[in-house]
Amino acid sequence: MPPYSARGEEGRGKRHRAVVVGVESYSGDRNDLPAVRHNIRLVAEALTAEGTGVLDPADVVVIPGRGATRAVDPLQVRAALRAAREEVGGLLVVYFAGHGIVRPDGSDLHLLFTSSRVTRDRHHPFVDALSWRDDVMPELSKARADWVVAILDCCFAGNALQSFNPAVGQNFALLTAAEPGVEIPPGDPSAGTEFTVRLHGLLTGRTAAVQPATFTRLVTEMREAIAPLKAVDGHRWIPDERRHGDDVLLALPVRGGSGPHTGNEGREGDRNGAGEGDGNGGADRDRDGNRGADPGQDEGTHGDGGTEGEEKRVHGGVVSSVAGRWWLRLPLPRLVRRRLSAPRGARARRALRSRRRRSTALGLAAALALAGFGTWWAGGLPGGASRDCPPAMELRVLTDPDLRPTVKKAADAYMERGSGCRSVGITTYDAKATDAVAALRASSLWQDPPAACPATGECLRPQRDVGPQPDIWIPAAGSAWRRVMEGGQTEAGGSAAATATGDVSSGGDGTEGAEGAAGERAVTLDALGSVAFTPMVLAVPISMALVPESQTGRPLGSLISELRDAQRPDRSVSVLRPDPEGTDGALLATEALYASSEAGSGSGSASSLEQSMAQALRPMPATARELMCALADGTRNPLEDSAAVLVPEQTMAQCNLPSGDPGRPRCATDVLDNRTAQYPNDIPVLDLPYLQVTWDDAGRDAEARDREVRRFYAWLAEDTAAQKFFTDDGFRRVGDNGKPAPPEENSPLRADLDATGRYAVRQSIPPTATSTVTAASLNTTLRRYRQALGPGRVLYLLDNSTSMADKRVWDGSGRAKELVVRSMSSLGAGDAYGVWSIASEKDPDVVPFGRHGRAAAQKAVAAAGTADVDARVVEGLREGFATLRDGLTEDDPPRLLVLVTDDEDSKGLTKKELAELVAKAEQAPPVRVVVVSLRGGGCSAGRLNEAITEATGGRCLDLSDDIPTELTAEVAKTGTGDAE
Repeated sequence: MPPYSARGEEGRGKRHRAVVVGVESYSGDRNDLPAVRHNIRLVAEALTAEGTGVLDPADVVVIPGRGATRAVDPLQVRAALRAAREEVGGLLVVYFAGHGIVRPDGSDLHLLFTSSRVTRDRHHPFVDALSWRDDVMPELSKARADWVVAILDCCFAGNALQSFNPAVGQNFALLTAAEPGVEIPPGDPSAGTEFTVRLHGLLTGRTAAVQPATFTRLVTEMREAIAPLKAVDGHRWIPDERRHGDDVLLALPVRGGSGPHTGNEGREGDRNGAGEGDGNGGADRDRDGNRGADPGQDEGTHGDGGTEGEEKRVHGGVVSSVAGRWWLRLPLPRLVRRRLSAPRGARARRALRSRRRRSTALGLAAALALAGFGTWWAGGLPGGASRDCPPAMELRVLTDPDLRPTVKKAADAYMERGSGCRSVGITTYDAKATDAVAALRASSLWQDPPAACPATGECLRPQRDVGPQPDIWIPAAGSAWRRVMEGGQTEAGGSAAATATGDVSSGGDGTEGAEGAAGERAVTLDALGSVAFTPMVLAVPISMALVPESQTGRPLGSLISELRDAQRPDRSVSVLRPDPEGTDGALLATEALYASSEAGSGSGSASSLEQSMAQALRPMPATARELMCALADGTRNPLEDSAAVLVPEQTMAQCNLPSGDPGRPRCATDVLDNRTAQYPNDIPVLDLPYLQVTWDDAGRDAEARDREVRRFYAWLAEDTAAQKFFTDDGFRRVGDNGKPAPPEENSPLRADLDATGRYAVRQSIPPTATSTVTAASLNTTLRRYRQALGPGRVLYLLDNSTSMADKRVWDGSGRAKELVVRSMSSLGAGDAYGVWSIASEKDPDVVPFGRHGRAAAQKAVAAAGTADVDARVVEGLREGFATLRDGLTEDDPPRLLVLVTDDEDSKGLTKKELAELVAKAEQAPPVRVVVVSLRGGGCSAGRLNEAITEATGGRCLDLSDDIPTELTAEVAKTGTGDAE
């Protein structure tokens, strides 16, 4: 097929758009990018240049717009993408220039904006950023456009290729400034970035002798143009791409004489002085940006007294509108708009403005307006454009990580209802349950964050830890609300005074709260009701399931004991649940686990429970789905058919769906999907409360916002279409009495467990006992959880040989010293720990082994230097084992040895030496070893790192892992810092 052309027959009568985003200014620790200011002008010029451009100037949305602040908000960009997704029927071009960042394993490219920050949260490391995988690509994959073209000019742009997943049959092309893993230079502040300057030249410089710029041809030309340059660190610089579909035109060759009509004739004449405007698409621009410096400026006004362009907000973006081009705002046929926009149209425009021809102008304008009005009245503009819409109100929905996929689907559908202008835009995001509670308890810190945090970053910053201020909070359980409202009203439908002040770190039992932080509560929370229900269940493999009668509600401890008693002597049962800090359901399950141990069910103390779970699966997944997928990963553990897991019923039901069902998780296997639900009666049903969040001193649009929040709730809880999103994902809908309704016929809850017609779940939820769960009891459970695996003994062996500096893995973010300092946040005053430099023959103690004030210890590590000798890796490990095992205590604390190295000085280890070291590691008492290898492939089989961690039940972390997060989590299993 010929390439798609917005100027051709296939694009005629359709609406086209380019969303051009350039982030020049950064408020955090990222450097500003002044070159980006020129990039957005260059891209707009290239797409709309007379003769070669495939779009009209009015089709371009520029963020930030002319006259606007240099700050760029990710919500503004997302709103512009949503609007384009719905309104464009022809060609959609999306361009981004700014900083890009990825996780340490190279996954999940995030586009950074003015207020973006990097955090220590492994699940949400980047705040006020947009994930290409989770935010941008899903929006664009739903676009109604004939063709979508995305262009990324940022560091690590090529990493977006990992998440290139257009919809089936969608025409989509992605051009990235470089290959995966490559950082690129910031560009010339007076001209633009190297990539975009060359892109502009290739698009605008196409003469009649040059073929049109199809996407595939442009990729080849861009690679040739960039070939002489080098990326950061001397890396080769090769633009990369993915394409799904045939091909698409991004620029046309200039045609002269009586050639085919393109709708943009006259550019060559203007270059020779025939036209009055600039006429050259920016090819002869002033490098200071004085001519054509902004795509919103009318290129034909420099000599004819035209006025400068005004800005028009549409869905959070800025349309490059033109007050001097008033004809472009009339509902005119597309051909007329092009004629008036062309340089030769300058004579027509001067005629319209001429006093001597005013009558002619009025007649022409009236005729054109009448023709356009008739077209509009008959069914819309020929170009597919709708009448201008006012900005939609943006609502922010904070939810539990287990709920986000379903809530987001429902919110997206709510925005897409009906036709015409949208009244509301909804952003859905999640946060760890403990982070959300802590942030809402001290909500004033959202509006007035602390002036400074310690170097370790250990202070509550809701904007960083959770995200933007929510208008709606949908936790998994009402208990989360009660934890926020300690000391206030907790009756259904009630609210607490928004003026609660003072230290909110005290629990209702007079003890220190598990999520406390100094700050005032600056919100009112109104519970409007539940949007769905799901009980917590003990999901048991069918091969070890109990008799159906035991599915009825009984205490969790009783179910576990009976389950273990029913198994063969050679078959053990592991009981697992997700991290109780991550989700509300996991915290409620943990409370029941601990209560059953105290009741003498044989489950053991909190410490032994957590030790057994940590030995079975490390690290503990944060959500129910992640836990189920971890069971199915046979490379990590053999638990798929030998673990009973505490998860929401809806998660188990989704995993039970047959292969090929669209609702079944991709990780599910034939073994994983054979589970039956046992219903503990001492875990409350998750009731998914819908909480309206009203902020102090937020009077602007208060009534309209209140109306939209309540309207969204009514739709979620009462509309059949809304409830279907929940029931399709295995939740139980809200019944007429406000309680859980039996599952619908097509619900995953009604899927057969086997061919006998037996269900995996109960059609009616068994009754639960009177709940003893309180905010205070949950605080106590969290504190017990954090203390269960400590206090411990931790020793770091830090390779400080000169090769660490030579390879640039010693100093800086994500490198050796910073990794150690960061992971020490998991150590508390009760822990014994130390840091040894294993390349120092004299005074190797950076931090002597013992108990310390953490700040002083971290400062000592930050000041450590390298030594010009080889690292004593084997000797350090032997001495480390001896130190950790010395001075045995009755409570036998957990022990951890952490080796941080570049592996330079452990290559020559003989097989005999390795065997002796492994034997030493396996001695009692147990010492777990975690190795951090700061080079690729450092955890390969048969080498020291893999052998010693395998022998001790530890872990080997290399560049393929999220080292900062994983190392901190590993130390947290031994230290008690998080429990203090």
